[in-house]
Amino acid sequence: MFQTANRDVRSAQGDVHWMWVVPALVLLGVIVMAGVLALASRFRSGGEGALVTALFGLPALVLVVAALRHAANSARTFLASSVRWWHVVWMLTFVGALVFRIRSANDIASEPLDGWAIFRVAMDVVVAFALLGRLALRRTHWVGSMLKGVVGALTVFGLVCLASTAWSVFPSWTLYKSWEYLLDIALLAAILESLHSANDYRDLLNWTWALYGCLLLSVWIGAILWPHEAFGQTFQSGAALGSRLQGVLPALSSNDAGTYAAILGLISLTRLFPASQERFHKPWYVVLLAGSLVTVVLTQTRTAIGGLLFGGLFILLFSKRGKLGALLTFVVAPIVALSTMGGLIWSFLARGQTEKQLASLSSRADWWSFAWQTFLERPLCGFGAYAAGRFAVMANLGLGETSTLHSDYLDILVGTSIWGMIPFVVALVGTWWLLLRYVRDSSSNPQARQLAYECLAVFALLTFRSVFMTMLTWHPPLHFLAILGYAEYVRRRRRALIQVKVRQLSDLQVEYPDPQLELVFETRTPAISFGARPPAEEESP
Repeated sequence: MFQTANRDVRSAQGDVHWMWVVPALVLLGVIVMAGVLALASRFRSGGEGALVTALFGLPALVLVVAALRHAANSARTFLASSVRWWHVVWMLTFVGALVFRIRSANDIASEPLDGWAIFRVAMDVVVAFALLGRLALRRTHWVGSMLKGVVGALTVFGLVCLASTAWSVFPSWTLYKSWEYLLDIALLAAILESLHSANDYRDLLNWTWALYGCLLLSVWIGAILWPHEAFGQTFQSGAALGSRLQGVLPALSSNDAGTYAAILGLISLTRLFPASQERFHKPWYVVLLAGSLVTVVLTQTRTAIGGLLFGGLFILLFSKRGKLGALLTFVVAPIVALSTMGGLIWSFLARGQTEKQLASLSSRADWWSFAWQTFLERPLCGFGAYAAGRFAVMANLGLGETSTLHSDYLDILVGTSIWGMIPFVVALVGTWWLLLRYVRDSSSNPQARQLAYECLAVFALLTFRSVFMTMLTWHPPLHFLAILGYAEYVRRRRRALIQVKVRQLSDLQVEYPDPQLELVFETRTPAISFGARPPAEEESP
């Protein structure tokens, strides 16, 4: 009670302090508007832009300040009370995979372990000891958790990758990368055994998006400190934008930066247009959405834009805004395409490439054709997981610094043949089926349904991108694992709930024998499994 009162007092004090900030912002906005208008009167060429800045500068400034204030409060609350063991280990997995230098296939072959590679291995070892320690102390029984449901299918895929070490073209590389991916799956399995409510899983998802958000923030810091390196990738004449944004320190490709920005954009949209009655802090998500879209545009990642639109379709569908989607698809889109804006959009998407270059999907078609011919040399076993794409295909094409074939499915096929493809597709399709089932179940806990809705939108983006990039099988795909883990988490909770209800009805039948009870049991159990509330000590998914 006293804690609640103190919290209310602090909230009231914070509101009083906030009231003093608003007049200062208004005064600052008026000064900025006057200055910009004065400049506009001197320089006619920039008058329109200055006028727009003057009209929208103050609202944008207030929105940004309100959003940052909310983000700071949320971060302070999280650090004060919500940090658990898996937050730290999940972050170590993420940090250990950051890239601070680019190496070619020849560099790796001549010196497999340089300084940064040792740092990466050290982070993996810390994560492995953390998991083994919890297993030895009997705090988290994650071994059995690795073999259940869609997580189990992904574990089988990891084991097939590990087995391909025996015939890999670079056995040590396949061994390490396969062990690394299995470690990611083991960590997810351990976390699933440690979470007890949908709110706990929301913490995991938010933590995952926050990590990717921090990585994008480093991209923008690099753009400020080292603009020439951040916009170093230039295009041919005719492109709407002459260069692409990329990460400098740590190194992050434009493709990855665009994908992570699109993920945050979809998360923002799902919380601005929720599928449940939950309320979110809209100023923060408006700012996050705007920043994400600007990043996507500057990275010029076409497949990330396509994935963003694909995920947006599910947002319109399951947030019951189908009329808006029809309006955008059949009215707004044709008008934009036929206007002068359509030519500008096409110029932006073409990035100065010719029709032949566009048809080859930025040379991907040539890579994939050579990869298919390489696969036909060993159709029964492949050339070893993770090593096949880089050392058997790209190195022979003279592209040793390109680490993958830019397609999850072709990487799997060339590396492990159908033996790795089957369990991976089972895990992928199973996750799709479970998420669609949960988001359409109106009897679910509203918070759990909202999480399924968010995961579905991001998973649509990742599935689309996985055709053109290696997104889901390369350490550490925390975005993919977090979403697959949520589908498996709800499946296990519902299965456990069914078992509890079955035991309760069985005990009731023993205590009160009744021939009609069997009929009640058979007809009511399915409804109980998806509509009833759980026992009092647990929260229903």
